[in-house]
Amino acid sequence: MKKTLIPIFILMLLSSCSFMEKHICSNYESDKDTFRSSANALSADAQFAKDKALMIAKQNITEAVDIYILDKFNHQTFLADPEFENKLNAARKTALKDITVVCSRTITKKDMYKAFVAIEITKESIDIELQNKLKEVTQ
Repeated sequence: MKKTLIPIFILMLLSSCSFMEKHICSNYESDKDTFRSSANALSADAQFAKDKALMIAKQNITEAVDIYILDKFNHQTFLADPEFENKLNAARKTALKDITVVCSRTITKKDMYKAFVAIEITKESIDIELQNKLKEVTQ
């Protein structure tokens, strides 16, 4: 009986660790007011794993912000006015500097580090930056 229960217990323990790992910094979803993104990365260096996870999360959130800006401003205007496009790109880059890290965890796994990160940025901060840059266009 012990021979059967021990492997089952070990298997359950390992699968529960895997289950728990999937939920670290992952319960962050975008909503009507805020863009959110989460990512994870694995590396032999803890800081590199954190930086890599943050970079992936930023890439994901950047895509959402780009879609938001394109929906807000007809992208055909971009083709007709390069200066307007440049101002929007500058606003996007500036706004993306205001990203907030809402979750950050690192775990060690077999001499490797697995970093988890979740970030967010409010649509309001993007809108404010867009308005500021677009005012520069009209002045």
